Amino acid sequence: MKAIARTILTLCMVAGSGLQVQAQLTNTLYFMHGVPQSNRINPAYQPVCSFYLGFPALSPLRLELSSNPLVWEDVIYPQDGELITFMHPDGDRDRFLRQLRGVNYVATDLGTTLGSLGFRTPIGFFSLEVATRWDGNIYYPGDLVRLMIKGVENDVTYELDGIGADLSLFNELSLGWSGQLMENLYFGVRAKVLFGMANLSTVSSDLSLYTSEERWTIQSDMQFNASLPFAEVTYGEEGELPDIELNSDLENLSSSTIPGYLLNGQNMGLGLDLGIDYRPIKQLRVSVSLTDLGYITWKDQVHEVSYRTNYDYMGLEVNPFEFSEDLSFGDYMDSTLNQMADSLQGFLEFGESGPYTKRLNTKLYAGASFELNKIISFGILSRTDILNRRVAEQVTASVGFRFGRYWNPTVTYSYMNSSFNNIGFGYSFNLGPFNSYFVTDNLITALLWPESTSSVNFWFGMNLMFGYKKLLKGPEADRPLVY
Repeated sequence: MKAIARTILTLCMVAGSGLQVQAQLTNTLYFMHGVPQSNRINPAYQPVCSFYLGFPALSPLRLELSSNPLVWEDVIYPQDGELITFMHPDGDRDRFLRQLRGVNYVATDLGTTLGSLGFRTPIGFFSLEVATRWDGNIYYPGDLVRLMIKGVENDVTYELDGIGADLSLFNELSLGWSGQLMENLYFGVRAKVLFGMANLSTVSSDLSLYTSEERWTIQSDMQFNASLPFAEVTYGEEGELPDIELNSDLENLSSSTIPGYLLNGQNMGLGLDLGIDYRPIKQLRVSVSLTDLGYITWKDQVHEVSYRTNYDYMGLEVNPFEFSEDLSFGDYMDSTLNQMADSLQGFLEFGESGPYTKRLNTKLYAGASFELNKIISFGILSRTDILNRRVAEQVTASVGFRFGRYWNPTVTYSYMNSSFNNIGFGYSFNLGPFNSYFVTDNLITALLWPESTSSVNFWFGMNLMFGYKKLLKGPEADRPLVY
C-alpha cells in the first residue's frame, strides 16, 4: 500500500503542479450593457459612448475560485460547539465520500487587463485590449480519495481515471469590431493573437488499481505535456525526476528580457469571438455569441511526462526463520515495499518533447432581456462551456434597475457548478466621465451562506467614458444608459 500510495502521490504532484480555471466571465456582466467590457461576452455590444479608456490593470480585474461538487460544509462543519473536519474521530467520513463523483475538479481563474480602449467610427465601434489570463482546472477521481481515507479493500477495483490538470498562462492582444447590419441588428467580431507563457496539459489519464488478498494490479496509460519557457530542466541519466531551475534572467528582469516572456513568438495562437445583438421590438433584446474559438501551439521548452505500466504484485512469501536481531519483520517489510515503489516509479518517464496544440475553452451564450419600463428590466441567459473532457451548462436570471445615469444595480440568480445556490449582484456608477463597476455571480451567497458555497467570482473595473450625451440625441437614445 505504501508503494502504491507513493507512486500515485508522485503522479498527483506532477499533474497538480499548477492550479487551473476554466476561463470565467461572470454571467451578470451580460446584463450590464452600459459597461464597455460587457462586449467580452458578446462582441456585438456597443457602449453608448464615443470613446472609452480602461484604467490599466483595473479594467477589469477578475477572479474566480470554484469546486465541484464539494462545498465548505463538506470539509469543515460545527459539532458539539466546535468546528471539526470530516477526518476528525467524530467526523462523518462516509458522508464526505458520498458527495464525491467519479471525477471531481477544482478551478481557479485570474485575469487582468493591462490596457483597453474603444472608439466609434462611421463604419462601427472598435475596441482594443491587452490582457493577461490564467486558465485551468485540476481533476481528481473520487476513488483516489476513498483509497486514501478508507484504505485498501479486498477484491476491489479503484478507477483512478481522470487525474490531471490543464493549466495555461498567456497574454492576449485583441481587436474587436461591432457594426449595424440592418435596422436593430448588430454583428460583432473580435480577433485575438495569443502568446503563451506557460502550460501544463493532460494528454491521457487512464489509471486503475485492483486489490485482493492474492495480488495487486496497477494499470496505467498517462501522459502530461508542459511548456516551461522560464525554466531550465535537467534530466537524469536513468530517467529520474528532473531538476527544474528558474532562468537566471528572471532575477534581473530588464526591458530586453521582458518582451521575450510576455510576447513569446514560439508559443503563439489565434482566437475569435463572434456575436449577434438583435432587437425585434424596442423593449426586447436577443443575443447569441460564441467566444474563445481558438488555440495555442506550444513549442518553447516542451517536456513530456508519461506513466505506462501493467504491474502485478503477488504478495510476500515470509519465512519467519530468516529473521534475526539484524533483520526484523518490520525491516523486511520496509525493504520489500521500497523495492516495489522503485519498480513502479521506474515506469515514470521524463523527457523533451515536440510541439503540441491546446484549444481554448469555448463558450456559447444565448440570452434575452426585456425592459418592463424605464426603470426595471428582466433577463435570462444560457451559457455552455465546452471544456476538454466535459460540457458544463449554466443558466442565469436577472432583475435590473436604472436610477438615472449615476447608479444602476442588477441582481441575478444562477444555476452553475451543479448548484442553485448562486445569488449575484452588479452595479455601474458614473460621475462625470468616470465610470466604475463591480460584478459577481455568487459573492452574496458566499457572504450569507459560506458553508454551502462552491464557487466565488467577481469582476471589478474603472473607465473614462466620453461622448455619450451626443449619442443620446441619435438612434441610440432608446438603449438603456447604465453608467
